[in-house]
Amino acid sequence: MEAKSSRDFFSALEVEKIRSEIEENIEKLSGEISLACKGHDSDKANFFFKLALLIGRLSQLLNELPIFLKEANRCVYVASSLFLRDSFNYLNKSRVESLHFVTGPQIGNISVLDRIIDLPLQTQTFVFARAEEAAVRKALIYLSRCDHKLQGCIHIHPGIGVEATAASGIDLRLQDTLDRGGYKVVSAIFSRDGYIRFYSSFDFEIETYGKGIEKIDGKIFRLAEIS
Repeated sequence: MEAKSSRDFFSALEVEKIRSEIEENIEKLSGEISLACKGHDSDKANFFFKLALLIGRLSQLLNELPIFLKEANRCVYVASSLFLRDSFNYLNKSRVESLHFVTGPQIGNISVLDRIIDLPLQTQTFVFARAEEAAVRKALIYLSRCDHKLQGCIHIHPGIGVEATAASGIDLRLQDTLDRGGYKVVSAIFSRDGYIRFYSSFDFEIETYGKGIEKIDGKIFRLAEIS
């Protein structure tokens, strides 16, 4: 189930209107409490005081709503060090480029990258790889039948070091093609010495699990003891 965006709850104008009404009601209740106290009516003063506390709590919840919505809308991807090692070994079999799709369970806003989807490749060179269109369609149909989503696409670049994981214009066009096809995926690029950079067209967080992987910076990691 996809989390609703803030637009599905309140517009900015509606939030400000509600906040203004809350402030007006607290001010009115403060006046009622003052009158009750002057009239020595403890029951009425206590009643209005409890109402003021309740409305104050509503005001606090309204202030916390943007934070709650931001958390609910976060896209979080989780990948284990074992899966990433399997992915690297799969892609690093030869010196030419290679790629594969990724799927896994999705629970709320958390997607687990845990299964490699093999793709027969139509073209493979030192700097370029393209999957067969029929193979892509077959993979997507297979995922749909299994009630799984396409979660990611991982490939490998020539070269070593962090710089070798930078997305090329071709990589960005592939991401755009997936976006326009309605596939919300996170992509990743390995270097030949085990660095991996995650990227996408939308904001997301990536978490890793297990030993054997080191976080370098932001969405860049490095596998230890690669083969």
